[in-house]
Amino acid sequence: MSTALPDFVSEISGFMVTLLPVAALGAFVLAGLRLRGEGGSNYHSAGSFFKWLFWGALLLTLPAVFSATMPALFPGGPTPVPPSGAGTGTFGSVASSLTTGITSFVTNVLVGRIVPVMAAALCFKSILDSSEGHSPVPSIISALFLLGAQAFWTLAKSWSTSSSSTSTVAFAPADVLDSMFNYLAMTISPYVAVLCFVGAAINYQRSRPWGVVALSGLAFLSFSGLWSLVTGWMGATITW
Repeated sequence: MSTALPDFVSEISGFMVTLLPVAALGAFVLAGLRLRGEGGSNYHSAGSFFKWLFWGALLLTLPAVFSATMPALFPGGPTPVPPSGAGTGTFGSVASSLTTGITSFVTNVLVGRIVPVMAAALCFKSILDSSEGHSPVPSIISALFLLGAQAFWTLAKSWSTSSSSTSTVAFAPADVLDSMFNYLAMTISPYVAVLCFVGAAINYQRSRPWGVVALSGLAFLSFSGLWSLVTGWMGATITW
């Protein structure tokens, strides 16, 4: 028995699949906003920042997951894998217009106009935080994440493309999240370490506590080694 999707359902599903990368970009923008709500320079382990990063990774890799899992659910016949694109049927022209409009709104209006305004508002808030004696760092970090949301989205798309071409394509969302973690450990952590060392030097010059800041810089600089050490402990056989 044929399990191919009806034309109308295929066109709607293709329209939704085409918009998945755009939805992922919106998820990363929301992750930047939630980062400020959770502290800016820190985040909740089960907070919305992680949730929106997860949704972004899932939306980018969902077509690959469909192509890997649907044939196993419908063996021996045409597999109802949602195609990419609007189609050429009755709904095709409408879906094509909607795809163009939504993509243009997200890239040109949301990311091109609204995100810079939100980042500027966060920078202004950092000045207000400083005037009240609070740290301006949380608002600045959130503003930087928002301004780099599109670049991060482009990087995540490259990760999702490489993950979708492997034999473990069904685990592509986990592969993208793993790439995010490696990017944090290998690329971001050394820059954070340098900032910590600069902050420690400034605190030392101003006769303020600097040891904890310097130790934090060392920890950021050796984060990948610390993680390898912890995983090595967990994988080692305990003998008495």
